[in-house]
Amino acid sequence: MKHLIMGTAGHIDHGKTTLIKAITGFDCDTHKEEKLRGITINLGFTHLDLPTGESLGIVDVPGHADFVNTMVAGASGIDFVLLVVAADAGVMPQTMEHLQIMDILGIKQGIIVLTKIDLVDKVLLEMAREEVRESVEGTFLEDAEIIPVSAQTGEGLEILVQKLAKMEAELPQREAGEVFRMFIDRIFTVPGFGTVVNGSALSGAIHKNEKVYLLPPAKSLRIRRIERHGQEVEEVSSGDRVSLNLTGLDRAEFERGMLISDRVLQSTTMIDAKLKLFQHNRPFAIWTQVIFLLGTYLSQARVHLIDSNHLEAGDSAIVQIHLEKPLIAQFGDNFVIRSSSSDITLGGGEIIDVHPLHHRRRPEKLIKSLHQVVEGDLPDLIAAEIRKRIVPVSHDYMAAILNISPQKVLEVVAKELPGDIIALPSQDTVYLMKHKDREKWEGRILRHLKTYHKRNPMDEKGRTFEELMGLFGVNRSSTTETILRLLLDELTRQKKLKRVEHTWALAEHKVVLTSQEKEQVNFVENYLKNCGVHVPLLSKLISLANKKQIGENKLKQILRLLVNKGLAYNIDGNFLHADLVDEFRQKLLEYLVEHKEGCTVADFRDLIGGNRKICLLLLNLFDSEGITVRKGDYRHITEKGRKKLAELQG
Repeated sequence: MKHLIMGTAGHIDHGKTTLIKAITGFDCDTHKEEKLRGITINLGFTHLDLPTGESLGIVDVPGHADFVNTMVAGASGIDFVLLVVAADAGVMPQTMEHLQIMDILGIKQGIIVLTKIDLVDKVLLEMAREEVRESVEGTFLEDAEIIPVSAQTGEGLEILVQKLAKMEAELPQREAGEVFRMFIDRIFTVPGFGTVVNGSALSGAIHKNEKVYLLPPAKSLRIRRIERHGQEVEEVSSGDRVSLNLTGLDRAEFERGMLISDRVLQSTTMIDAKLKLFQHNRPFAIWTQVIFLLGTYLSQARVHLIDSNHLEAGDSAIVQIHLEKPLIAQFGDNFVIRSSSSDITLGGGEIIDVHPLHHRRRPEKLIKSLHQVVEGDLPDLIAAEIRKRIVPVSHDYMAAILNISPQKVLEVVAKELPGDIIALPSQDTVYLMKHKDREKWEGRILRHLKTYHKRNPMDEKGRTFEELMGLFGVNRSSTTETILRLLLDELTRQKKLKRVEHTWALAEHKVVLTSQEKEQVNFVENYLKNCGVHVPLLSKLISLANKKQIGENKLKQILRLLVNKGLAYNIDGNFLHADLVDEFRQKLLEYLVEHKEGCTVADFRDLIGGNRKICLLLLNLFDSEGITVRKGDYRHITEKGRKKLAELQG
């Protein structure tokens, strides 16, 4: 089933509501004040069951100038327009204003109806037809059919219904999208049911009993009942007129202009947009106070011209709009602006950035970038968003700030991204970043390792992940950690880096010792071995090394080399030769197998013939290896220790 909404447009008292009643049997003037005054004040909603079996949603909007705000709310979400002009009155100012508003809101199709033809003769009817045709020249209704009707006599109504059925059949269903959005245009309470809200589904779909959110400020709700065209249904989608019976909040917490969505969307108080002014004589300076309308949302706003200093009637510009109230919007949403006194519709346009940077200045580079977005599409917007960021972002994050589905972002990433933006896939997430930032990250990593190797020529290892992550300081996050891992993997695949145990080193890095350095290494190793069961004193080693022309920095490099090669152990800054440590490890494990009660420090001291200091260092090392465990004053062998002993004895 297709889901389309038709909206009416036209001057007050030209018979819009009467016409809708004539073809549907429903009176959209349901409020007492509307009956008394004979004009539509609030939005009227009904539907028309077409001969084809389809059902067409109808929004009847007010025509009086005082109610243009309501008219804009009704026009948002409609698929085509029924422009109504009374044959006895002709085209009026509000007729053209409505037409301009429909055009700026992105409506591309419609039918023109000449009403009240029972009040004019054939000559006047033909004159009215000519006037309408001239008035819509150059608009989206330029080639629209003009159908004369009389709601009083019924003349032309059958033809009109047939044309509506043809229009409904020919128009494609709007792209639903994945994110359900519905601006609230009516709120009321039904005894026994609770709060009910109405609106037009702009995108997406929702099901009964599904959790939804009232935005802003993201309050959770449950759907108790859904109605479409007065009938209870299990699901509604883009293009439907929707009635939702909601639970979870009081009636007082709902306001017209809020949004119902199936997910939490980010609000904004500042947007970038392309704006076009209507034909009027109001000045439009670099800063102009206006009323901003999008769907049923309304707010005072200030418009800042970005690529112009002032605008004349009919001009277009890129603007930044500062809103007083939080707005939930998407790229491509259409809006209308009215004068701050709300006496004239100034123009409207399309949102190009929901979360822009604050453009305090207007450099040529900024203007060029914004024009690229205006002239482009979603890929250009995504690229523009990434260019703002100093750190990479995930596709989920990009979807969240643009208020679109993650799948939509993935589709764009898979097909087209500008050359300065790259995508890095990682499991079920794609990360996006500037190409130049990737080069900066990689350059920083490579330079850091080059410096490290230069300062530590005897260290075969490089830097650990944590040490490399430290290069990015305050920008550390789960995203930057993932990006670093991806870049390290890529640099390794490119053979620019290599893994050395748990570190990364430059691929070309090798430890090559001179004959003198080999002698120095042998000297230090022999010193450690000759210390036996006594902990080598670093101060004494430094003194002896100096006599061998081994500086303190060189000595540290040699000690690190011995540790990396497995010839020595660094235990809390104390260096013990590996042969001694391995010997004492085996002795302790054999002792513990024979002595179920365990081993004290004193027992271990007697076992190896060492002093208390070396015993404590060794026992702490063995505990950290997991081969022994301390219980009170005793060490006991672990299962890992038993396996280690079997390995040593095998």
